[in-house]
Amino acid sequence: MGLEDVYGILCELGGVATTKQISQKAKERFPDCALWSYVGHTLRKLQTQGYVTKTQLEDRQVLWKVIDDYP
Repeated sequence: MGLEDVYGILCELGGVATTKQISQKAKERFPDCALWSYVGHTLRKLQTQGYVTKTQLEDRQVLWKVIDDYP
């Protein structure tokens, strides 16, 4: 599971989702792969590259949003 997979899952979830929602979807989509537990790290890479942004919610959850198309 790479950057493109995590980006695709976020898009599949409407372009806006929490880390937990993305992780759960990744676990469903890739049940034999433990990399779903690294979704937060992968999202931070996408953020550094300018494809997603994050917002801290009041309950300490992080909301991720697509801001640019992934190549």
